[in-house]
Amino acid sequence: MRGFLSTNHQIAQTASRQYGVVARQQLPIGQDAVDHRRRSGLLHRVHHGVYAVGHLGLGQEARWLAAVLACGDGALLSHRSAATLWGIRLGEPFKPEITTEYDRRHPGITTHRATLAAQDRTIHRGIPVTSPARTLVDLAHLVDPDELTRALREAMFRRLYDPKAIEDALTRRPSKALKDLLTEATVTQSMMEDRFLTICSRHRLPRPHTQHRIGAKRYDFAWPEHRVVVETDSWLAHRSGWPSPSSDRRR
Repeated sequence: MRGFLSTNHQIAQTASRQYGVVARQQLPIGQDAVDHRRRSGLLHRVHHGVYAVGHLGLGQEARWLAAVLACGDGALLSHRSAATLWGIRLGEPFKPEITTEYDRRHPGITTHRATLAAQDRTIHRGIPVTSPARTLVDLAHLVDPDELTRALREAMFRRLYDPKAIEDALTRRPSKALKDLLTEATVTQSMMEDRFLTICSRHRLPRPHTQHRIGAKRYDFAWPEHRVVVETDSWLAHRSGWPSPSSDRRR
């Protein structure tokens, strides 16, 4: 009995680091012991070779990680699911989307087959996932231009926008729609910034550079040749951990 409890404690510890789910290869027990724990309600099958420990009341992160674990080594959360995890898009398909190098099919999971470079891979909130740049590239092949623009704007808002990383990812999976967005350099972070561009156009002002870097700082709008920058500000932009209005105004 002591050994049984000790083994259950090991399983519970592993699950506690993984949103309550474990893969078969992480269990320090044989198949008979797995079957016994399934019958007694200690393990619940989520996908082939992946179990929830104790109950099936899984949160979103648990469902994502369970799908990644089910698809084996090297699998990553990707596409719309990755965009939702990064917070650059709201909503995702009913099935989690996973990219894997192997041709694997799983009920309840949408798989995409691709060989990803090291720079396309990362871990966010404990979940293996495509990088923000690769996620945007994958999104460009699934969503319409307006939705892609919103995702790119949100990536900028969340400080996930890296044009060099996106251009690098585009060399491995080209997208004209995303390439055009980068070259237009008119992606903004808020409706207020969109309106500022409208004002510039209405009054026939030269179109400014958006999200322009000067040293370590990034400004909403800039006319470098005239040594002029413009910052727009609203309370809406400060609701979720964005720098305070007073900080923006001091800058």
